[in-house]
Amino acid sequence: MNQNNTNNFDNNEIRSTDDSFKEETFSKKVQNLDINSDQDKIRIKEDNDLKVVETVFDNKTRLILMSMINKGVINEVGGSISTGKEANVYFAPSDPAAKAVKIFRIDVTSFKKMRPYIEGDHRFKRFRSSRSGFIETWTKKEFKNLQRMSVHNIPCPKPLNVERNILVMEYLGSEGAVLPKLKDSKINKPRNLYKRIMNSVKDLYQKAKLVHADLSEYNILFDENKNQYYLIDVSQSVLWDHPNAQHFLLRDLNNINRFFNQFSIEIIEIKTLYKWITSEDPDEIMLSEISKK
Repeated sequence: MNQNNTNNFDNNEIRSTDDSFKEETFSKKVQNLDINSDQDKIRIKEDNDLKVVETVFDNKTRLILMSMINKGVINEVGGSISTGKEANVYFAPSDPAAKAVKIFRIDVTSFKKMRPYIEGDHRFKRFRSSRSGFIETWTKKEFKNLQRMSVHNIPCPKPLNVERNILVMEYLGSEGAVLPKLKDSKINKPRNLYKRIMNSVKDLYQKAKLVHADLSEYNILFDENKNQYYLIDVSQSVLWDHPNAQHFLLRDLNNINRFFNQFSIEIIEIKTLYKWITSEDPDEIMLSEISKK
């Protein structure tokens, strides 16, 4: 891969009910923890609708969380920040600062679709073929990717701890609310933000040697007050020499261009962006296919 540097662009509620987690709260004061799987439900108040959310707490996960509490990694596990097909993220009050606890689902049904992101990564040549073994590797992969990004000052939540299917990282937001996704944010300076995000995509590739592989307005958090963004959800991110890295990078660039195209700003062609990032020309057939999406 050509690593020659190129010039940068110019100028660079959920609110839990009072008894939420009454059986799932992990506090130092708790002496006896009920680990029966039939109680794996949390009642959460969201958008004024009370709904039951199936959680990711199997017996081993609970024990690991208790161990983290006893070690002082976190103080407790609070309300849900987000829920998804692969993982749930929880707010964790801690000293000196709050943390986010991401717990990947051991019973995830889409793990076969996740395998190509692992199998082409030489950092994880060997992993247990079981579902739980794969999810453990997937969790460690996100931790390692966040480490790479943090070292090179690429905006992201800082990784703090990882064990089995649990990732502890920096919490981005206030106690009242996590930062919104880019798609839900008010953007006052779209041209500036577009260029800065593209510079981060370049740094991700050239410095961290990574391709996000799922970058879009859904996987970027935005602090409107500070005009600062953060790239998140990097468990699927691959090394730049991954067999599908070119396809993933082109797709990322297309997603960001598509989102910013709604603003009255100049959008750089994907081919130009790709060469600016990699110093290579993209595959024309692959470029054509991506551009149609």
